[in-house]
Amino acid sequence: MLTRILLISALLIGCSHTPRHTSQDASHPARLRVVNGSTAPLWIFYQNGAGGGTMSAPHQIQLAGGGHYDYPIPDRGIAGTRFWAGSGCDSTGNNCQIGQSGGPASQGFTCPSYGCAPPIDSKFEGTFGCLASVPVAQCQPNPSDPHHHPLPRQDGWDTSMVDGFTLPFRVRVIGNCPGGPTSNTIDCTTLPASQCPGAENLSTNGLFQTLVTEPMALVNPQTLALAGCYSDCAKLTFSQWSGLNYTPSSAQAQMYCCPTPPISPGACRQGPVASTGYTALVHRTCHQVYAYSYDDGTGLFSCPAGVRYEVTFYGPQ
Repeated sequence: MLTRILLISALLIGCSHTPRHTSQDASHPARLRVVNGSTAPLWIFYQNGAGGGTMSAPHQIQLAGGGHYDYPIPDRGIAGTRFWAGSGCDSTGNNCQIGQSGGPASQGFTCPSYGCAPPIDSKFEGTFGCLASVPVAQCQPNPSDPHHHPLPRQDGWDTSMVDGFTLPFRVRVIGNCPGGPTSNTIDCTTLPASQCPGAENLSTNGLFQTLVTEPMALVNPQTLALAGCYSDCAKLTFSQWSGLNYTPSSAQAQMYCCPTPPISPGACRQGPVASTGYTALVHRTCHQVYAYSYDDGTGLFSCPAGVRYEVTFYGPQ
């Protein structure tokens, strides 16, 4: 699950509710604050990649409506983190209606009897760099660096929807970040899973007629409730729930997943994935976020280590 987000550290080498905007204190000291922007409880989940460091924070935490949690990002940095939200969960943060995509059992994650959801969650993921106040020798080693050089003095992060999405969200950058999003904000508060394409054409320009009208909604097989929206690549390649279980390099999926090689970035951008209903939905409702691999829109951001982030998740629409 964390393979793709560890690429961020590699690149650095060198509950239906109407969303309500929270007005959190812009002077909060935490490098990362996660907020529940709805009136109902949400569970917030956290993982990070092997070898990327540790953080003294729970892997599952419940936030009451309007509540927040400040994650103690280590000054020495931490690589390959992933944060996402779940709703409709039990008292232990499991058996969620939305966001039950699993994780290591040693960290308290479980799967329901009918299987975990595919990892298409709306998320904040990235690598937090080493603060300037920390001597280089004490900075966290970069697990993506073959020579184990320390993490740099900058963060790399994204809110990619290459896999899909579940809940609306917003990210605010607090501080000076020339490599950050426009207006220091990514606003996906009107991201509507209810408008997920009902009949996506994934036929690769007519080559595979059985894939002309694919439903993209992620539906909980136990409750039959809407749980999110597949991206085009995820629908074709994930095996969980209603995924089709092709490989990314298969003829049916390669023009939507764009593995390189054989699909070049230019061929991907000129291919069918650039004009699907899913891509149009993300571009319309969630600017500055990748809808597919090699999407032309800005999706990966870099900020000086020490910049602060406020990530707000909302209830489903």
